[in-house]
Amino acid sequence: MDLWHGSASDFLRLASTGALPKHMLGNFYGLHGAQPSPAEVRSWEYSLAELAQAVRPLAERADVGVSIAADGVTGWNHGAGLTTARGPLGVALEYHLPLSAKRLDAVFTGHDEVGTPGAVVVELKQWSDVDLEDEHAENVLVGGVEHVHPSEQARDYASWLAEYHSAFVDGAMVAASAAYCHNLAPTAAAPLRDPRFRDVLEESPLFVEGQGGDLAGFLGSQVGAGGGVALLDRLFGASFQPSKRVLDRLQAVLDGDERWKLLDEQRLAYNAILAEVRRQRARVGRSTVLVRGGPGTGKTVVAVQLLAAALRLGWKAAHATGGKAFTTALRSAFSGADDLFIWNMNVRNAPTQGLDLLLVDEAHRVRATSDTRWTRAAERGKRSQTEELMNAAKVTVFLLDENQFVRPDEIGSSSVIQEEARRLGVRVKAVDLATQFRCGGCREYTQWVDWVLGFADDRPEPWGEKYSVSMVDDPESLEQLIAETQAPETARLVAGFCWPWSDATADRQLVPDVEIGNWRRPWNEKAKDKAYPPARHPYTRWAMTPEGEKQIGCIYSAQGFEFTRVGVIWGPDLVWRDGQWAANRSASYDKPVKSRGADMLTLVRNAYRVLLTRGLRGSRLLILDEQTRAHVADALAGMQGPQPPAR
Repeated sequence: MDLWHGSASDFLRLASTGALPKHMLGNFYGLHGAQPSPAEVRSWEYSLAELAQAVRPLAERADVGVSIAADGVTGWNHGAGLTTARGPLGVALEYHLPLSAKRLDAVFTGHDEVGTPGAVVVELKQWSDVDLEDEHAENVLVGGVEHVHPSEQARDYASWLAEYHSAFVDGAMVAASAAYCHNLAPTAAAPLRDPRFRDVLEESPLFVEGQGGDLAGFLGSQVGAGGGVALLDRLFGASFQPSKRVLDRLQAVLDGDERWKLLDEQRLAYNAILAEVRRQRARVGRSTVLVRGGPGTGKTVVAVQLLAAALRLGWKAAHATGGKAFTTALRSAFSGADDLFIWNMNVRNAPTQGLDLLLVDEAHRVRATSDTRWTRAAERGKRSQTEELMNAAKVTVFLLDENQFVRPDEIGSSSVIQEEARRLGVRVKAVDLATQFRCGGCREYTQWVDWVLGFADDRPEPWGEKYSVSMVDDPESLEQLIAETQAPETARLVAGFCWPWSDATADRQLVPDVEIGNWRRPWNEKAKDKAYPPARHPYTRWAMTPEGEKQIGCIYSAQGFEFTRVGVIWGPDLVWRDGQWAANRSASYDKPVKSRGADMLTLVRNAYRVLLTRGLRGSRLLILDEQTRAHVADALAGMQGPQPPAR
């Protein structure tokens, strides 16, 4: 998908007259049902004109054409002239990678001097200043905000093409990259040329103000022999297809970590779903499989093993989820294969049944629609997100826990999925998982959590010494859990959303928002709306690096992670009153959850259910409301410790 593409002469003509952004604007609305932000339109107007001016000498010298693609247009913009024996050069602006939220500013396609077909990704920036925080920084600062180095960003896009795009994976095309900071003076660009970026710059060169001719020379060396317009057919007609290198990385993690082994019901579900995909590949049609299970029953193990098996068989498959922390955890675990794990929103414009298998993990977080705040009122609600997910594959698997959605716009449930399947005429099969693998395999503890929170009617049997639960009276005792846990074991503190969550200060210090008496700690760093490498994502840093030990995770950063032990601050947003649970809106800082019309009681119960099941061996609780603390203490009495022998 793209916003515009055509020959170089078309690009030069439309960019020089200012008409190109108008074409892109119309295509953007046709694809997204919404208008781009004014800032994005302004960036097209300015940056594309600068890019056109830079490549003009290349076009005039080599008599080649250019084509530009962006976020979703079909059809061609043919231009006259500027051709070689192979035909015009090709370019794509705002090219949308298959099954990805990534958009490439510009892609030039053509052949090099020895006839090898290829593409060059060009990342455009309007920066006029840039800085480095310190000698340790791997990101750069623009206006005090962290950004990935533009050459690294472009290189990552080219690597994605090489490892996930079928036109490149099969070796038919090669990918290169560069960055063009056309508004950045050479002296101001010094931080971007720091020695720490030497390897990046060798692979993905940087061009700044006054170096448009050098950019044209680089493009000429990579794709300057032309023939690029024809190559755009390969670019747009290709699909999501991970390379063997990616599959090997995925498989290496699965083979090397016992946590990813299939057992019992997991194997049953795995076999049933593979059989269902074979059935649907052999005929015209589609189906849906529901895999249901509580926390720690191995839904994600099933999903990732199915993903690996499908890809090994040469099928087209992807793993999707709506949870940011959860996807971050998977991408970090499967470094090198992380782009196999996508967002539900990425599927919105996927080709109908373009995948053989789509695995929708944490499907309780499926939303009513994929509409955004930019979607016009007349365009809202035309398709449900569930329908989009079912349309994307021959077999769509929804793996869900009925009691783990935590926001009012999350509507994933068996009933919703089954009703949508009936409406679309899609066959549904259900598989249930019950065996507990999390919390030390202590099913009784997770059943106790469900019973305490009102999700189950029957009190479970005591769990004895299989799992450790303790209650403390002050935050200092809770935090002692961190000091008591020695590597390689891990421990973290989590809390209900009962305090504000501030942005970091101008000097990037976290604000100690969580305050209990004289004890104050910050939440983990917010994940802003920008791309983070998985290992450097704020949620990963909180969960997997020492800096997270002095920070508090909320439901949005904890979901998807697990630790050896977890300390839970149970705030006054969920309290026990008059023999039942009650939600306290005045104690919550989670705006969507406490908004009018939201079922806050269900949502906060779900949230604490997640927080209470993050520990593999133990949980320590600090409950701030006295009546609630007394109720939970009474419910805990007699559930653990040595048990008398059975008679």
